[in-house]
Amino acid sequence: MADKIKLHTIERVKKIRAWENKNEYKEAKDLKVFKLYKNYFVPESIAKTSKTLLSFGVGGNVGFEKELAWDNKDIQAELYDPTPRSVALIHAIIRGSSRQKIRNESDPFRGDQNMSISKRLHFNPVAYAEVNGTLPFYYDPEREPDKTDVNGKKRDKGEIAKNQEQSFSLVKRQDHFESVDVEAKNLETIMRELDISSVDMLKADIEGLWWEFGNEVLDKKIDCKFLAMEFELNFEKDEKVEPALEKAQILCDKFEANNYDVVINRKRDKLMLEMLFIRKDSYEG
Repeated sequence: MADKIKLHTIERVKKIRAWENKNEYKEAKDLKVFKLYKNYFVPESIAKTSKTLLSFGVGGNVGFEKELAWDNKDIQAELYDPTPRSVALIHAIIRGSSRQKIRNESDPFRGDQNMSISKRLHFNPVAYAEVNGTLPFYYDPEREPDKTDVNGKKRDKGEIAKNQEQSFSLVKRQDHFESVDVEAKNLETIMRELDISSVDMLKADIEGLWWEFGNEVLDKKIDCKFLAMEFELNFEKDEKVEPALEKAQILCDKFEANNYDVVINRKRDKLMLEMLFIRKDSYEG
C-alpha cells in the first residue's frame, strides 16, 4: 500500500512539472535581477527599497523575513500565524531563524544585529481568511511522521522530528480532523487596521487558501509590488491535482492580465507550486 501511495505522489508531481513546463514560466534562479532570501527569490531592487512586508504563515521559521530585514534597514514586517506552536514559540522562532547567517555577516563592532533585526518583526496570532471572525483551525490528530520523502529516500531522524510538527488549515480536508478556534481577518481589514493604503511585499503560505488570497489581492485592487505565494495542490477531493492546476492557471492568467510578471520561485518535488507575482512597473524585469 505504501509503495502505491509513493507512486501516486510521484505521478502527481510529474503532472505539476508538466504544467510548469507548458506555461514556460521562467525560474527566478535563472534571472539576474533576483536575489535569494532564505527560501524565496525577490527582485533585489524591490527587496532593498521596500518599507512594508505582510507575511502570512510563519510556521517554525522566519528566515525569509529576517534576511530581508538584514538587507533592508527600513523594512517593517508584520507576521501572521495562529498555529499553536508558532504562538507558543514565536520569540524563539524569531531569534533563532537565520541567526548564524546574520552573525557571520555582521560587523562585530556594531553589537547584536540579530536582536535589532528581530525588533522589526511584529507577530500577530491571526489567520488569513476571506471573512473576519472566529473560525475553526483544523488539524489531523492521527498524523504520523513520514519516514521517506516523495522519492522514497529515507529521512534522517531530524527530518522525521521536524515533520511531526502539526499542520493547521482553515480547510477541513478529512472528516476526522479536529480543530481549535482562531481569530481570522481578510487582507483589506488588516491593511485598514495598520492604516496603510499599499503594501510593498506580501508572502502567503496559508495551507490551501491561495485561491482566496490571490483573488482578494486582485479583486480588491490591493496596491502591491511583489507577492510570493505557495499553492498547495492536494486539498481537492481525493487529492487530485488536476482541478487545482486548472484553478492555478486561472489565477496566474489573472495576475498577468493585471500587469504582473509570473515567475516560478522553486520547482519542488511536492504537491505544490511556489509562485512569484511581480508588478511590471515596480522593477527592471
